[in-house]
Amino acid sequence: MATTPKKALSVLLVTGFIIGFMVSLSSSCPTRCEKEILWTLFARQIGGGTNRNQEQSVPPVNSTDNTRFGAIVTNNWVVLDAPVPAGKIVAHARGTHTKAGPAAGDWFTSLSIVFEGARFNGSTFQIMGITDIGGQWAIVGGTGELALAQGTIKHKAIIQADPENYRQLDIHAFYTPQAVSGNAIAIE
Repeated sequence: MATTPKKALSVLLVTGFIIGFMVSLSSSCPTRCEKEILWTLFARQIGGGTNRNQEQSVPPVNSTDNTRFGAIVTNNWVVLDAPVPAGKIVAHARGTHTKAGPAAGDWFTSLSIVFEGARFNGSTFQIMGITDIGGQWAIVGGTGELALAQGTIKHKAIIQADPENYRQLDIHAFYTPQAVSGNAIAIE
């Protein structure tokens, strides 16, 4: 059975409309649009005294070994907008770091950065990586306004004065804010 030019034109128009509609849907992002964040913050680590915000929770098994291999430290570091005690608190970095190798910087870190304040209050970044003098952590997830976050945090110790240290955190992340209301209406 032969197709008439009129039927062929109708099929082409309908196919073109469907493809155009699908492209329009995929590029309009009514329910999921990534946003980028570039932010420099500062973690305040206090390893001793009455204001300490990290505590060794598991000592190394081999106490004669000076590497501290196997030690686990629990932390609740304050994250500030400036590397000074009076800086504005932006978040807390809560989690653990484990001495996972013999070198001085071989601390594996797993933590949640829990944000405070008007914009990201209660939202989190989930972080993993090696903590040494300078390095990089992976942002492997996020919650709240920072849902589905991924990216990196370049970190470096900028002030080291026992028992208090400041670590600069250069954050580069992409996240997907909640963009749909309960009525399935896109919000922006």
